[in-house]
Amino acid sequence: MSELRTPRLRLEALTEEHADELFDGLRDERLYEFVPSIAPSDLKGLRSRLRSLESRTSPDGSERWLNWAIRCLDVGRCIGYVQATVPVNAPAKIAYVLFAPFWGLGYGHEAVVGLLDFLSTALQVREIRASVDPDNCRSIALLERLGFRRIAVHRDADTIRGVLRDEIEYALIRL
Repeated sequence: MSELRTPRLRLEALTEEHADELFDGLRDERLYEFVPSIAPSDLKGLRSRLRSLESRTSPDGSERWLNWAIRCLDVGRCIGYVQATVPVNAPAKIAYVLFAPFWGLGYGHEAVVGLLDFLSTALQVREIRASVDPDNCRSIALLERLGFRRIAVHRDADTIRGVLRDEIEYALIRL
């Protein structure tokens, strides 16, 4: 499915064309406080990265890589993205990025609910996991509000700005 809808959002299959609209938001250093990735250095590199995701499948075909730009209908622009990695015989993994000016307004919750609904109805995914830094209170609150439960703490799982960080793994089972 190339597009998902929620009351205030349209989730659009992520393509290279979204790069121009996402670039400035992805340059905000606040987004990288709790994740090991870094801001894109240039628009050309971001376009290339998004182009590589357009197939929506891993190179070896073992996973579906499902990525959507989050378009806020109220402001008419993209405010982040959601993604799901769906392996053939393992739990799906989700992640999400919402641009800082839109934190605390319920858009992240709404976008992730749309993603979870798609995974469970269209793909019959029953177990969904997410990993989060222990200090990322906003993300932890979102996952727990959605019914995710802590299943593990992985010590020294990521390096963020040169520092080893733990990671909490959450799971949601949908019957």
